[in-house]
Amino acid sequence: MKASTISFPSVFETAFGNTENSSRDLLNGIKVKKDDTWYMVGNLAKRGGINPGRITNAAPLEVDYDILFKAAMVNIADKVQQPMSITMGFPFSTYNIYKQAAEQFLSKRHFLIEYDTQTFNTKGAVKKAMLDVEKYEIIPEIVGGIIGLKKTIGDPNLDNFIAVSFGFGTIEGGMATGDGLINRTCFSSHGIKYAINNLARELNKKYYLDMKNEHQLDDAFMKGSIFTNRKRIDLKEARKEVLTQYYREVVSPLMRNYFTDLDFEQCGKIYLMGGGAHYRELTDAFVEEFRDFIPVEVAPSPESLMSIGYLYNSLRISDDKPQRSVGVDLGNASSIISIFDEEKVNLSGSATASAIN
Repeated sequence: MKASTISFPSVFETAFGNTENSSRDLLNGIKVKKDDTWYMVGNLAKRGGINPGRITNAAPLEVDYDILFKAAMVNIADKVQQPMSITMGFPFSTYNIYKQAAEQFLSKRHFLIEYDTQTFNTKGAVKKAMLDVEKYEIIPEIVGGIIGLKKTIGDPNLDNFIAVSFGFGTIEGGMATGDGLINRTCFSSHGIKYAINNLARELNKKYYLDMKNEHQLDDAFMKGSIFTNRKRIDLKEARKEVLTQYYREVVSPLMRNYFTDLDFEQCGKIYLMGGGAHYRELTDAFVEEFRDFIPVEVAPSPESLMSIGYLYNSLRISDDKPQRSVGVDLGNASSIISIFDEEKVNLSGSATASAIN
């Protein structure tokens, strides 16, 4: 059984003016309505907006969360059977605070979503989609990542390893054993945003950044260049410097504070996941620090593992109904939704805490 994922940037902006024929498909032309206001979401907002963004680590009761959830659901409404089973999550830093609010959000069970297909279809119109949620669960992000890692690698017996996830808003980590997570080793701290903001402060000394927000700077950070005042500024060396500083002052102290020598001795590998695992500067720093005593490996499709883990957790709570299972990761940089292809699923795992086994 194979998981299929779709993603879009986790940014939005109020839609003003004409947005017709501005995208090639629904995923790139998401326009949804909340209350009486229309919003461009994802790539449509990045192209057609002026200041698209979102609140980092938004609470489930905030507008940001609702809009991104609607945008995610529109993209899978015709791909899954209903009523659905859905799993979502939060970093450890906000999990206990937001879990109950997220459960209340999903407990509404019936979601009517109004969206506009004219953004990508000349014969499109405003449409409505009704989604029914039967079962739901909120789990920690790192648990989702570990489940996703095991399912992606295809080894349900993968035990005794350290997982570190580099997200935009947070870095998460913990040690997984055959009995579950070692909570003593679980941490949550500043994500890639820390390095991006430091780079922005340096750039502001020399350049006018045209009031770019942190999400727009994140795009430039990934590309390694920024265009300002009709000039392209190369950011690769500056990016290396701030990521090296981020690793030295944030990541390395976390690893020293939360893991003992005995933990490293008992672990077979450190797996890096999350979108930040694509930065070679970070992965090289990890390899260099742990070169002599534990292997470091970037997980396959590191940015999608949380969503895939949520999907398999949904499969468990749905009583093995793959076509009704959905995993939704409303990340600070990207929103990633996972569903199953129409094939037979191999179900394993039981409760949330033990699903990583």
